[in-house]
Amino acid sequence: MAKFHIRARTIDLLGRQQIANISTAISELFKNAHDAYAKTAEVDYFRDDGLFVLRDDGLGMTRKDFEERWLTLGTDSKVGSFSGLKRPPVDGEQDRRPLLGEKGIGRLAIAVIGRQVLVLTRAKVDGKAEESITAAYIHWGLFELPGIDLDEIVIPLETFKADTLPNLQDVQQMVAKARENLEILSSRIDEKVANGIRQDMSSFKVDPRDAATYLGQPGFEADGTGTHFYIFPADEIIQEDIDDRDESTKATRFEKNLIGFTNTMTPDFRKPKIVTRFRDHTDEGEPQERVGEKAFFSPQEFNQVDHHIRGRFDEYGQFRGKVGVYQTLPTEYILNWQNTDNKQTSCGPFDFSIAVIQPMLADSLVEPTEHAKIKRKLDRHGGVYIYKDGVRVQPYGGPDFDFLDVERRRTLKAGTGYYSFRNIMGAVELTSHDNPNLVEKAGREGFRDDKAYRQFRSILINFFIQSAADFFRDKGKYSEEWFDKRLELQRLDEVRKRREKQSKGKKDKFGEQLEVFFKVVDAGTLPKIISDTVSKFEENVRSELESKKTPQLKALAIGRLEGEAKLRLDQLRKEHAISKPRGVGLNTELRNNWEAYQTEIGRITNDLVLPAEKAIESIVTITVTNNKLNLEPALRLNAAVQKHTNETLSTMKALRTQTEEALTDLTRTVRDTTKNSFRTVSKVVDEVLAELEAVKGNKQAEFDFSKQREAFEVLVSGAFEAESEKLRKIYSQLEAILASTQSSGSDLVEVTEALEEEVVALRERQEVDFELAQIGMALNTINHEFGKTAGSLRDGLRRMKSWAHANPEMKRLYDDMRVNFDHLDSYLALFNPLDRKLQSVAVDIKGSDIFRFVSDLFEKRLKRHNVRLVADEGFKTHTLHGFHADFYPVFVNLIDNAIYWASSARKDLGIIELIENNGNLCVRDNGRGVSSIDVRNIFELNFTRKPGGRGMGLHISRQALGRLGYELNIDPQMPNGGACFRISKIAQ
Repeated sequence: MAKFHIRARTIDLLGRQQIANISTAISELFKNAHDAYAKTAEVDYFRDDGLFVLRDDGLGMTRKDFEERWLTLGTDSKVGSFSGLKRPPVDGEQDRRPLLGEKGIGRLAIAVIGRQVLVLTRAKVDGKAEESITAAYIHWGLFELPGIDLDEIVIPLETFKADTLPNLQDVQQMVAKARENLEILSSRIDEKVANGIRQDMSSFKVDPRDAATYLGQPGFEADGTGTHFYIFPADEIIQEDIDDRDESTKATRFEKNLIGFTNTMTPDFRKPKIVTRFRDHTDEGEPQERVGEKAFFSPQEFNQVDHHIRGRFDEYGQFRGKVGVYQTLPTEYILNWQNTDNKQTSCGPFDFSIAVIQPMLADSLVEPTEHAKIKRKLDRHGGVYIYKDGVRVQPYGGPDFDFLDVERRRTLKAGTGYYSFRNIMGAVELTSHDNPNLVEKAGREGFRDDKAYRQFRSILINFFIQSAADFFRDKGKYSEEWFDKRLELQRLDEVRKRREKQSKGKKDKFGEQLEVFFKVVDAGTLPKIISDTVSKFEENVRSELESKKTPQLKALAIGRLEGEAKLRLDQLRKEHAISKPRGVGLNTELRNNWEAYQTEIGRITNDLVLPAEKAIESIVTITVTNNKLNLEPALRLNAAVQKHTNETLSTMKALRTQTEEALTDLTRTVRDTTKNSFRTVSKVVDEVLAELEAVKGNKQAEFDFSKQREAFEVLVSGAFEAESEKLRKIYSQLEAILASTQSSGSDLVEVTEALEEEVVALRERQEVDFELAQIGMALNTINHEFGKTAGSLRDGLRRMKSWAHANPEMKRLYDDMRVNFDHLDSYLALFNPLDRKLQSVAVDIKGSDIFRFVSDLFEKRLKRHNVRLVADEGFKTHTLHGFHADFYPVFVNLIDNAIYWASSARKDLGIIELIENNGNLCVRDNGRGVSSIDVRNIFELNFTRKPGGRGMGLHISRQALGRLGYELNIDPQMPNGGACFRISKIAQ
């Protein structure tokens, strides 16, 4: 009697060769985790060594289950056979899950990811975790060998205590058993192939016990159960799948297959039974989440966009739900499917929810930054995703699979095809109970193209066509709200753009004037020009005295010279006079520059110009008195005051002329507008009255009273609304102008300016606040994890100490490790603001401790940049009281900046000094210093002159010190001096 023989290659044919790519393989393993009642399934992929770890927290498997189910092909336990295995276990603590895997070969997808795998599994039986872990090692290359029967291949299988994961040595022993099996078969295997498998086995350096220290949850600690796969090395093509994208706006193949595995997008829907994540460890830093809630659309993003449609299609294909346009209160919406014929559909009822963003920013309510972020994500992943029993059905979702012809309709009818997958995020929720006839193809290529699928597709296509016509098209049945709001947003956007264009021109010119002024100030030429003017005047006066002119002519000449010298000083002042543009909101930098200008121009006037004028007047007075010249003081005073009054009257005349001309233009424009508006409405009224005469002869039977009345009223009302709106706008603005002229009225220009500055400030803060929040959360995590790791290292070093003292060679190693660890451990104090428990009591901090800390921290960098850090005795003996984390980061930031400026501004030795001065602590460098224009902005958030700088350090340092009763300031710039930052106690 003949029998079938099963070759080992059957595994390869059914598994690796049936899976399209790695992302599909991962999807299959996620589905297996779902069937095992896992709540999370997570992948960690380490690029540097190729380790791929997939872990879930499901029910796991007993050793018996592993042998009879996992190592058995085509298990019949999922199809309910009476003679086969009983169905897989169910987690009684969760709702029953429909099984996604049917063929019993999904586990073979592992072979696509990598040729070798270590499987660890711990079962949950009757609600309790087993006391043992089952482990197996498999080299998939053995199943590619021709001529070898399946039952000839041995799979090493071991059990370990649940509280003791296998280590590297345990895994190596399992690999050795597989190698022994290979040697038995080697006589029937090509030697080159056998050597390749031997090399793979020798390189399988996987240590689950060590990996558990950095992988985190899910794990087997305490009552942890589930199944873990350690695949090593993973096929390098996975990196190409992750990284390669045709365009920056398109999803990679990896993202297309795995993004949105479960519906974590729509609010108020069923909570996903399982959450999947894929973390890509590209380097030693924080891994990138390629799959997970962060990578997919969030409920916050779903709620944030402009329009929302939620509802349910019943068993007849009729939609009942709510539509919210532009974030308004949703209204009821019912839409019938024309092909129902009063018969229930084969596809069954299903839930539906989509969110739509207006593609143009001008038409959207979404804030600009968020609009750009959501649009980028929509370009890659936008679309309608289909979920059955909470798990995504491939390949639906994403812009590249247009199964509803959304993009095709938009291309053919750009004006009426409103929807685009690049503007939509949404989900269709199916269940096995309601939609049993929607059956997936075997290759995860979507649903079978049968009657149920065709009806399902037709229902959705009808919805997208009709809802677009009803809500998002001119003259649609319910489109008035969308149309009016869009027009309003577009009008406001145009107003903003015009306003911004006008403001930008004024602000740019204003900023340029300020920069030119401060360049002159920093060049230090003004004091010399003013001094030279006085000196030149004094020289000219002496020349006149030495001339042979009569005393009267000398007096007149000296008077003329006085006027000319004062005129030069006045011209110098006017040359640097800058007026702040009215009605323009300034950003923080410009506002600070303006304040710095006012301070500086005041200093120049009070310290240079006025003393120079007095010096000139004093020279004249002394010269006239000593030489007995006839130059009357009254005549001099009259000339000076007359000049000032003439300039004042000239300026007022110019302003009066400008105001009167503007008033004339305004009056003419208002009169023309009101006249035209009245004529327009009168013309419509006359036309209506003429038509009324024409219908007077109509008989009652031919006359539809209501229709005619409505038509005439619409004509008159339309013209009235349009023209009256124009006049109302003009009236409200004139009324505001009139009110502003009253003693208690507000200046409209000043109000606009204040509001614009507030908006600019809010925009500046928005991104910064978000970034700071992200940094804060990241630091909190780092602090927590670093604290745990540091504790373990301390304990290990303590235990090593006794061995080190007994072994001289180890002692040298121990000492080096101890010094480096203490240096690293000192950083932990920097995170104290996040967790005060690390240092609950304030301490005295000596300047010498600060100097030692920063010297060690920057030692290599100081040498590399040829900068010397020194501290005087006053600094070293000075004591601060508080927490290390309050003061250390301030000095770290100041010295970090000083190193850059001291090294970049000089070719010789850079010097940074830590000094004590009048009870204050100073950080001084010999760099190029700080420009006068930057003295206020330097402490503002996001302001920096340092290439690659983020402009956060000095701002945060100043804020932190302020809370402690200290202030951080910069000393006035000294000639040829660098920057000097001063920390001083705030006076009570």
